[in-house]
Amino acid sequence: MKKFHKIEAFTGLEAAIVLIAFVVVAAVFSYVVLGAGFFTTQKAQQVVYSGVQQASSNLIVIGEVYGDAEGTISSPPRIHALVFSIGLAAGGSSIDLNKTVFTYQNRTVLRTLDFASQIGGTPPNNGNQPADYQWMIKSRQNDDGDTSLEKNEQFTLQVNLSMAIDGGIPPSEDFTLTIRPDIGAAIPIHKSAPGGITPMNLLY
Repeated sequence: MKKFHKIEAFTGLEAAIVLIAFVVVAAVFSYVVLGAGFFTTQKAQQVVYSGVQQASSNLIVIGEVYGDAEGTISSPPRIHALVFSIGLAAGGSSIDLNKTVFTYQNRTVLRTLDFASQIGGTPPNNGNQPADYQWMIKSRQNDDGDTSLEKNEQFTLQVNLSMAIDGGIPPSEDFTLTIRPDIGAAIPIHKSAPGGITPMNLLY
């Protein structure tokens, strides 16, 4: 007689269990991989949006920049204050001027200017005069009374340099006033004082 050898083999139930285990493991692995991919994509989008926001300018200078030399005591006269208007660029986010840094630079000087409201304690209004090397909001259009520059608002700023004999901007002097908001690119304003300074000067 022939002897039959016992052969161990998977039954249908065992095969199903193994298959289900493989499917579950593959599903979990796929979920982890997809989750990591979605997270990475989201972070990449945030980085791109943040980079675009920081690189783009939210702030623009509206109109001309004027140099005020009225009342100067130096000879020849020097410009002791700058007056100009600012607004938001199209689609720009609101800017809190309390968090905006102004710096003045010429061939020999680099100086950070103080916001007059931080010195006096209250936001300045029309008629107030900031001290040397301070700036203030001289007038406002369509504003809600705070120091945040928002859509459709326009602020006219006055930036004081110095009334001293050795202060201010002399004739034919090049200078740069940089406005650096907390969000968005800095705005450098490059101008030159005219050769003959009058009480009020249009700067180019």
